[in-house]
Amino acid sequence: MDRFLIIKMLSDETRFNIFSKLLDYDRLCVSELERLLGIKQANTSKHLKKMKEQNIIESEREGNIVYYNIMKSFLIEHEDLIKYLLL
Repeated sequence: MDRFLIIKMLSDETRFNIFSKLLDYDRLCVSELERLLGIKQANTSKHLKKMKEQNIIESEREGNIVYYNIMKSFLIEHEDLIKYLLL
């Protein structure tokens, strides 16, 4: 993924906050993100879907709960950009 597209994707405040929380906690479900960020379920799911479509995050179902985490390959490939964005 092009660095410009990553910056564009994470320039949305909600997506950036989701990304930051996933970095902090490694994996979270929608309800945990809602609680941590104070945003509604529909809004959270919409942003997670966009990030998943761009191969920034992945999901894993455990029973009725879907957990999201940042893809390891994304973290490795864009390590410098992520460090820059978090400064």
